[in-house]
Amino acid sequence: MITPNKLANALHALQDVIIRGRTMAYEKADHVQIADLLDTAEYLAGLMYDKEDMTTAFRENLVTLAKKHKCHVALDNFDRTD
Repeated sequence: MITPNKLANALHALQDVIIRGRTMAYEKADHVQIADLLDTAEYLAGLMYDKEDMTTAFRENLVTLAKKHKCHVALDNFDRTD
């Protein structure tokens, strides 16, 4: 699970990751890179319904995506405080 105060941010971040995957496909990025991004998106979705608090793991995966796939907007949206 994601803590209630971060759940909306997590959903927004996951949407951003999916959008980044689509952008990579339009840019004809390497299919292995796109698959890696989508594998992580699938994992992020699973963290959201885990019984334990997975908020920290969710964020750590967003940090990795930001570095590997230029997906900084997802991390920024997750870290938003408004």
